[in-house]
Amino acid sequence: MCLYTPSVDPSGMGSHMVDLAAEYQPDVVVTVMAWRTPAGERLLAEASAVGATPVPLPHPRDPAFGRTVEERLREHPVDVFHLHVGTGREDFDGARAARSAGVGAVVETVHLPWAMGSPKHRVPFFASIEPVDRLIAVSELQRRTYERIGVPRELLRTVPNGIRSRGPGPGRAAARSSLGLDDTRPVVLTIGRLMGQKGHRYLVEALPELVRRFPDVAVVIIGQGTLRERLREQAAELGVADHLHLPGYRADARMLLDAADVFALPSRQEAMPLAALEAMDASLPVVATRVYGSAEVVVHRETGLLVPPQDAGALAQAIGELLADPGLRRRYAAAGREHYLRHHTSARMAAQTLAVYDEALAGVSVDRG
Repeated sequence: MCLYTPSVDPSGMGSHMVDLAAEYQPDVVVTVMAWRTPAGERLLAEASAVGATPVPLPHPRDPAFGRTVEERLREHPVDVFHLHVGTGREDFDGARAARSAGVGAVVETVHLPWAMGSPKHRVPFFASIEPVDRLIAVSELQRRTYERIGVPRELLRTVPNGIRSRGPGPGRAAARSSLGLDDTRPVVLTIGRLMGQKGHRYLVEALPELVRRFPDVAVVIIGQGTLRERLREQAAELGVADHLHLPGYRADARMLLDAADVFALPSRQEAMPLAALEAMDASLPVVATRVYGSAEVVVHRETGLLVPPQDAGALAQAIGELLADPGLRRRYAAAGREHYLRHHTSARMAAQTLAVYDEALAGVSVDRG
């Protein structure tokens, strides 16, 4: 089997690929192909660490890109070529290269909802999925966005995201020490790339109200991206710069979850957020926006709270409700951990994905109209 992504920053989809590779070891020989960017190099290293064979790829615009994919697959044949992309438009002909190399089944997972309004954006997407035997959505609500633009229902399968458990964490004191935080402060934490989709500006906008109610509160946003300085400037403009912490990319981000009292996910768009699953695995209550996959992961008033997207006031109110009530936090945290174990382990995800492979290999044709 070959797992492939042409993404410049695989991030969550890279973690998804590594978790699949880890679950299939040692019964399946797994290759992981990725564009050699800094994030791609991390993905390849993590894949190697779980026993997969890493294959770095040149720039997708390089004429050698498709040839590299096809030649590798001819020299090292696989039964399944599994693409991992955002919306699918950035496939860069990986599926066609796999089909040209004679791969038995081509499967594609799309990790974002379809958000392109103009019909012209659909043309390259539908061209890219012509060689694909099955298209996997990571949540039911995300799947519906692809059905609405005309993807045949028979082509689509839903396999909810899952993650491997991180195991025991370092504990509150050690995690806070690593972040330079006092053990007594209320801490709200989130993990994600610093980009518009993740909605961090609304979490910063919520800070003044949180500071009013909890004068020592700290908001920690772990991740790197183009908006880091803008978030820092926003906090300064609002007079809450001392309450915002931007430690950048941290390889130990999941261990640092132990520092938090509440996990916040203010995204404007998600398919099914791994960050929320990681928080639930770490027994944290989650405040998230009511968007696509987040609303499938966070059970409102059971494992956490859901608020409208792009609403800093509602976000502050929900976070404040949890910070003020330790008992409620504990109940939501316990329920979230149980929800993760029942529905979102990597073992469950891998088994359901394997079933899609088997169906595709069986040669069940799909009428694309």
